[in-house]
Parts: sequence; C-alpha cells; structure tokens
Amino acid sequence: MRFIHLADVHLGAVPDRGCPWSSRREEEIWETFRRVIAGIRENPVDLLFIAGDLFHRQPLLRELKEVNYLFSTIPDTRIYLMAGNHDYIKADSFYRDFQWEKNVTFFKNEQLTCVKDEKLDVYVYGLSYEHQEIENPLYDSIHPAEGEGVHILLAHGGDAKHIPMNIKSIAASGFDYIALGHIHRPQALMKDRIIYAGALEPIDRNDVGPHGYVKGEITEAGVHTQWIPCAMRSYIHLEVPVNTEDT
Repeated sequence: MRFIHLADVHLGAVPDRGCPWSSRREEEIWETFRRVIAGIRENPVDLLFIAGDLFHRQPLLRELKEVNYLFSTIPDTRIYLMAGNHDYIKADSFYRDFQWEKNVTFFKNEQLTCVKDEKLDVYVYGLSYEHQEIENPLYDSIHPAEGEGVHILLAHGGDAKHIPMNIKSIAASGFDYIALGHIHRPQALMKDRIIYAGALEPIDRNDVGPHGYVKGEITEAGVHTQWIPCAMRSYIHLEVPVNTEDT
C-alpha cells in the first residue's frame, strides 16, 4: 500500500507580496500542487494525506472547485484532507457545504473522527481547525481504536497556540504513521513514523532549505518513507560582510 503525505501547500499565498515576481510565485504554488497530482496520475498511490493548510486563507469557491477537479483526475486514490489554522473553517466558510468527489474524505469539524477504508483496511483519524488558534493538546491522549488494520493520524500543530504536542505521548500512542503539518521545515520526529512533510513550496524568506513531500509504503514489515524534493524555488540566506569603508 503506497501513500503520499503533503502539508502546508498554502494555495492562495502571495510570497514577497509587492515585489515584481510575487504574482509568479503565487502561481508557482498552484503549479507545484498540480504537478504532484499529475505525478499521482502517472504513478498511482493508494492514499493521499493532506495534513492541513491546503489554502493560505479562507478558500474561494472557485478554488475549491479547482482542487476538487484535480482530485477527480485521480479517482483510484483515496484522499484525506483537514483544515489547518490558516484555512480554518469559519462559520461562513465554503468548506462547510462543499460537495467533494467520492474519493475525498474531508474532516469537517474540530472533533477527532476516525474513518475506516474498508477496501484497504486502513483507519484514518483527523480533525479540522474551526478556530485560528487551539491551545489544547488535542492529540496527546488519543489512541487508535481496537481492531486489525493500519491506523494513521493526520495532525496539524506543534506550537503553543496551535495544538501543542507531547512527542513522547504521541510516539507511544500506537499509530502506525502520523502525518504532521504546520511546521514548514521537513523533519522526521521518529523515523518512518512521525513526520512533518514541510511546506510544499517556501512561503516566505524564513522557509529556507529544500521543500517537498513524503512518499511512503506500508507493508507487513512496517512503514518505509522517503522525502521527495519538488519545490520550484528556494530561499537562501546570504551573509554580506561590510566594514566602515563601505557605502
């Protein structure tokens, strides 16, 4: 069973707003997301996890329709999607009543929900932000439900104002894989098991280093993952030495 784990795509973001290249950077974020979906069409996976902040702000209806169309082009891939702190579900959000394609499961509220994929024997757990900030550690005390199969958690947060996490607690929770979002720098908190995919594209000048997504495979031997770089751009911090003789 193969999967891809994305997070923090931030569709609609305008990096370096006001600069001559900012509109191009906005479109590049969409282009990279489309490229990932196209890659799934060419080399199908069973599962696609999007661990929050697919959008940079409240999605427009036309943007949801565009994303839904892209999802319709990979009908054999089961997609699990949650809203993060940037695209949290407001009272009047288009997220609330949007009709997704049959292969998409969207976690609609702030209460943890478990969805079983009968065909793959996979249990996927997740919730969506309904507030911009959540200071309660919602993930620390959860455990997989009883039963056979593979148990996967989608989780977005990790700082004081966005669902703080006790890594020891979630590491001992018993999930086979925890797909994390919110932190833009890709990092594995536990090899092959608890991973921040990082932002798909760098969003601002502090998002230095490579960006991409996680590709994984689940077998009887466990979970094996690899990180795939795919961003079109990168930010680099340059140090420029100066002295009193420089203008």
